[in-house]
Amino acid sequence: MSGLWPQLEGLHVFVARADGDIGRAIVGRFLEAGCNVTACDKKAPSLPPWPENIYTLQIDHADEASIELSIFRATSRFGPIHILIANSGPAEEPQDYSSWDDQSRRLWKSIYSIDMREIFLTIQQFVGSTKRWQHERQSQLYHLAVIIIGQSTKLTRRTEDGKILLTRPSLEYQLVKGLKGVIERLNSNATINAMVPGSVITPLTARQADDCELFMLDPQATTTSKDLDAPENFALAVASLASRPTSERASGEYLDVNCKRIVQEENELTEFVKDPSTIKKVASRVSSVSRPLTKKSKHRVRVALSVDFDAISAHLGTGKHPDNNMADYSAGIFAGKVGAPRLVKLFKKLGLAEKMTWFIPGHSMETFPAEVKKVVESGCEIALHGYSHEGAYQLTPEQEADVLQRCIELAISFTGKKPTGYRAPLYQIRETTVPLLERHGFEYADSSLTHHDSQPYFLPRNPPIHPPDFSQPASAWMHPTTLSSSLSSLVEIPCNWYGEDETPLSYLPHVQNSHGYVDVRIIEQMWKDRFVWLWENGEEEEEEEEEEAGINDFIFPIVLHPDTSGMAHVIGMIERFLIWLRVWGPEVEFWRYEDIAREMRGGRSADEK
Repeated sequence: MSGLWPQLEGLHVFVARADGDIGRAIVGRFLEAGCNVTACDKKAPSLPPWPENIYTLQIDHADEASIELSIFRATSRFGPIHILIANSGPAEEPQDYSSWDDQSRRLWKSIYSIDMREIFLTIQQFVGSTKRWQHERQSQLYHLAVIIIGQSTKLTRRTEDGKILLTRPSLEYQLVKGLKGVIERLNSNATINAMVPGSVITPLTARQADDCELFMLDPQATTTSKDLDAPENFALAVASLASRPTSERASGEYLDVNCKRIVQEENELTEFVKDPSTIKKVASRVSSVSRPLTKKSKHRVRVALSVDFDAISAHLGTGKHPDNNMADYSAGIFAGKVGAPRLVKLFKKLGLAEKMTWFIPGHSMETFPAEVKKVVESGCEIALHGYSHEGAYQLTPEQEADVLQRCIELAISFTGKKPTGYRAPLYQIRETTVPLLERHGFEYADSSLTHHDSQPYFLPRNPPIHPPDFSQPASAWMHPTTLSSSLSSLVEIPCNWYGEDETPLSYLPHVQNSHGYVDVRIIEQMWKDRFVWLWENGEEEEEEEEEEAGINDFIFPIVLHPDTSGMAHVIGMIERFLIWLRVWGPEVEFWRYEDIAREMRGGRSADEK
């Protein structure tokens, strides 16, 4: 049912002026995407019969109470509105332009024509409805987009010598610029844009088609092509823009039928009547939105979501300190009794519980057996993480072997099967750990090294790296590091400090690299920036049958901790970020670590590669 946009399926789309050619085409596109659509117009929209996911309303465009009632009835039928399509027809514009900030609502309502008034009132009622819904549930809608469609006036005139003279920016442009801050304060995931139909052919505009030079031209050459286009194709562009994740959607922009951004600068707009030559200057500034609607590259992203259930053990091994006290251990108890159950509940809510991996120290298994049982019952993969969160360099090789054997037995007692994965506590792995894990039949280990940051790889059998002894002559220590070409059978799924929560978001008094007072939005944005860069620049695998390009294939590991991400001020950010990842669509999937490793291994050992 969802077709091109599975990420839109189930969202509520409100379409104003739905009975025109463009409106009907937009309604059809969103219905094809599996959306719930409310379609409004002066008369009940004449749409073909559809299943129960369409709701048609007859409203009075000029009456605020009618618009308010339509929003109420729509949300009562389908729930909160995720995508608002404010479609308008042509209207006259005033000589003076004002922004939302420096004009009262009364002035906006009085100076704008009925079409712009309708758009303004519809957005106003939409904002109020969304604000109430979010306040009642104390959470943001994960997808929110406003798209204004229309051309408030014919913004060109022909001079006596036959030249085209551009006048001033449209009312839609002014409204979008004024409302951008309002919409984004309402919801951090929200965007607002205006789209100009331009050369979309309808029965009304077809009569002007013989003069393409003047045909629906906008201030900055809004149509990059003079070819006439069908309403269905414009609707395709609208649905594509609305479907994109927040990071990929422009906001506060004026876009043409090709989703090209139209740049308008105030100082140049004031020069139009003085110097028509500025037309060429401004028209040349039409530039693409940061990401085009269609990409040459395909994507295949595997999000490797994981939790390290350290709890009290974090303060016993790598976090051992003579000044640790009851307050420190209490944070570990919170992790086991409160943080871990909160995370299990969140992952179940998002449908991710079975698509992730928990790395659990033996101490946590024995100290919090009921909570660990709930984790196991959620359907996730269980992997090892030491016993007391001890670093490899704290142990002798014999102790390391004994600890691993004991933790394997504990994992089997909870899951009934032998674990296949291991992550070294505090990423402290040493050369002896690799053959030890191989002897026990582990498929991946470790998840602690970063020879790469977004690709799995087979662990090389590198010899220990020895730092220079500066007490010796320079000739004794000036030599390169030996990197082995021999590979182990263990797959490394790289994680690092920049993909985890605890170091910046938890305060551990006796751990040097902890902080705890970083705004969660900073970490959220850092993760988003990392993901977007990999999406745009990641390594491509060529496809023989594809003409355009290969597949951008990368993994995106995330490491969480119950004592950190289980905290009330952090877990909301985790939910927002995971939803943000899901909104990217079917090219982004959540995978267990063992599944990534098995795909990498392909049933073969490292010696067979």
